[in-house]
Amino acid sequence: MIHFVVPEGEDSEIREYLGLWGQAIEPRFRVVSYESLARAAEAEFVPGTWVFSALDRLSFGMETFAGELHDRLAEAGSSCLNDPGRTLLRRPLLERLHSLGENDFRAVRASDDLSTLRYPVFLRRDRTHDGAISPLLRLPAQARAAIGRALVQGHPHGDLLVVEFCETADPDGFYRKYAAFSVGGTVIARSLNYGREWMMKHQGTEYSRAMVVEERDYVAVNPHRQALERIFQIARTDYGRIDYSLRDGRVQVWEINLNPQIGRGRGASRGRVPLELDAIRAETKNCFYSRFRDAWIRADGVSEGPAIRVAFRPGTVRVAIRPVSRASRVVSSAARSALSALRAVVRPAKPFVEPLAPPFLRVLERVVRGVRRRRA
Repeated sequence: MIHFVVPEGEDSEIREYLGLWGQAIEPRFRVVSYESLARAAEAEFVPGTWVFSALDRLSFGMETFAGELHDRLAEAGSSCLNDPGRTLLRRPLLERLHSLGENDFRAVRASDDLSTLRYPVFLRRDRTHDGAISPLLRLPAQARAAIGRALVQGHPHGDLLVVEFCETADPDGFYRKYAAFSVGGTVIARSLNYGREWMMKHQGTEYSRAMVVEERDYVAVNPHRQALERIFQIARTDYGRIDYSLRDGRVQVWEINLNPQIGRGRGASRGRVPLELDAIRAETKNCFYSRFRDAWIRADGVSEGPAIRVAFRPGTVRVAIRPVSRASRVVSSAARSALSALRAVVRPAKPFVEPLAPPFLRVLERVVRGVRRRRA
């Protein structure tokens, strides 16, 4: 039995897969939320393979709960994919890959010293998967101004990353974004997006016969498997999807998504995809989904044996689930309404507020550098 654990309300990706392409292995899966496990923390847990997904979406309290659950299940002999205490999330992963010489670019917090970066750079959120939230920024002053705009727009300062731009376009100006999955250490090539936008998304892909054939060959041959196996090991990630490009033939990692979209349905491609290319794309899908299914079958752990009773440290469960009273929900709702109203009032003042952010950030950078020097 495969116990696939997700935050409440974030199970659509795995359920969509099981309801469409994964019907043959759906009986092997049990999709369950972290919250329901925490609320039933005194219950006994069934052996099998436990998949800890979406670790970047957990609160500190829930991450602690998940870590303790993982350790007790592993000690009892269950197979566990993704260790909440060891799996590297986006910023630590990018820092590690750069320090090892795997990635040619850096990613730092918005509060770090921006003068040490190689420009241009761009802004993105640390714990979301929406891509860039700024255009390319060519000077530290532009980066600080972009951070100011992001703060005015409501992005949390602690969740902002400044990332060095890594040029991966081919001589004709086309960018390629590759995607591959790891399931229990088995790496499976998934897809290839291809277009002229430096921040590649599926909707920006330019479809042609040459591109669709290139994607089919990529998925079938899985040419970067060995390099990706090494990177998944560095990331200590057993389940997830890696998004990456190539620079001078070397893998450059953008992120590893721990609860990724697996597919976009069974139907023929629509929109910008010429209908005559659907047969090739169907061949590509069938190749991926067949290998993906087989990887899960290999990862399916034995669920026989005694149930596992987990003893959590005092306070772990209470902090993880932290009950919200009706009064708190009312206050929270009122606070959101007030914040929305405040943003509406402040919006006309954005041109006056945003210029104040760069001086503040420069002072903050000097304070951070001073603290680091004292600690050195």
